[in-house]
Amino acid sequence: MGHPASDRSRPSGSPGDRRGPELHVVSTRNGGEIRRTQTGAIREVHTPGGAVIQHSPSGVRHIEMARPGGRVIVANATGRTGYIQKPLVSHGRTFVQRTYIRNGIVDARLYRPWSYGGREYHIYTPNHYYRPTFYNWVYTPWARPVSYRWGWYSRPWYGYYGGYFRPYPTYASPSFWLADFLIATTLEVAYLAQNSSSSAPPVRYNSSTALTPEVKQVIADEVRRQMDQAQADRAASQDTGQVFAPPPIFSDNGPRVFLVSSSLMGYSGNQECPLVEGDVLQITQTPSPSSEWAEVKVLASRGSSCPKGSYISVRTSDLQEMQNNMQATIDQGMAKLQAEQGRDGIPSLPAQALGAEDTPYTDDVRPDTNAQDDLSMAVREANRSEQDIINQGGQEPVESGSDATISLGMTPSQVENVLGRPKNTVDLGSKKIYVYQNLKITFLNGRVSDVQ
Repeated sequence: MGHPASDRSRPSGSPGDRRGPELHVVSTRNGGEIRRTQTGAIREVHTPGGAVIQHSPSGVRHIEMARPGGRVIVANATGRTGYIQKPLVSHGRTFVQRTYIRNGIVDARLYRPWSYGGREYHIYTPNHYYRPTFYNWVYTPWARPVSYRWGWYSRPWYGYYGGYFRPYPTYASPSFWLADFLIATTLEVAYLAQNSSSSAPPVRYNSSTALTPEVKQVIADEVRRQMDQAQADRAASQDTGQVFAPPPIFSDNGPRVFLVSSSLMGYSGNQECPLVEGDVLQITQTPSPSSEWAEVKVLASRGSSCPKGSYISVRTSDLQEMQNNMQATIDQGMAKLQAEQGRDGIPSLPAQALGAEDTPYTDDVRPDTNAQDDLSMAVREANRSEQDIINQGGQEPVESGSDATISLGMTPSQVENVLGRPKNTVDLGSKKIYVYQNLKITFLNGRVSDVQ
């Protein structure tokens, strides 16, 4: 799920800092805005109430809204997935707490804020740390390869991603097991966040786009680096002077490989380069703390818009969110390893490696009791406001041919009355895509949400 809206507005900084095409802004009478590319594709809708509704090229919508008291709500278009963010003071330190809701599961996570150059980064901070012996066990290869059967082979998300991701047949060490756990969890969470239908057709891949053994190896290497970071954070948690340190992404010893966890935009010059969940990025040069942008190489890509081997720019705030997701997911994987040690093929742990040590602020981290209601209410408010903006004439129709006019909010039958039957149709439940010869139209809940 995306970063709070305050960090994602664009363009910003001097003209030399900008990436991608200039967005054309259409204002409405009530103070709303629609921001489009020069081709007419919607990228953001700003409502008078302060919500920012982001439209990815795939038609996925993310809603971000600021609330009083420093609260921020980030959600998908259905309001069933997202998080509530709020300030939290514990033991004299200021943190940010996020209460995540994913597939009906509520999870509270803690982050330490760090500000520089007018941008604020939120850095994942575990509620507990594992014992040093456990980290050593995770580093050490198993005596013999382990066969492990995952429980998600029959789930819709696994079939949907088709040949892009396949788990290892056996595991030589825990780091490879954790790498598959990381990839699988990221893809499943993203699938559910998009509200994809269980009848969604699988995505087709070939040998040039599927995750290669070499890419999976660098992900496993990054997992080990993340565990190094966790141990460093464990030591730093005892030193109050480390609280204000920059995020590890600005360190030469920081993360080098990132797994995209939700749709976002990269840029190649002034060209958009859409990234989707499961794409793998490798940082080419450590950015300075003053940098809003980082240069990365695309190691693996599920789409054709930002192909493998591309060199692109992404926001450092987006890299930090990827890093956060990786660390939190690896924490979940290590908890699963501990829970399943000694069974299902996983070797037993030494007694001194069992258990974890809570941090001093663990007891202060509690999920918001009304998080789901707040999420749903914010999304309903944002959706109504967006529709009002459309009804006020802020849709600025997109031209296709001499007489064809397609605009936000049109129904499939209205589009067909203008353009005729599409060449191809993709039905993903609440999301449908009409593909014409030179045009792709995305519908969300029966209304046009994006045109490309």
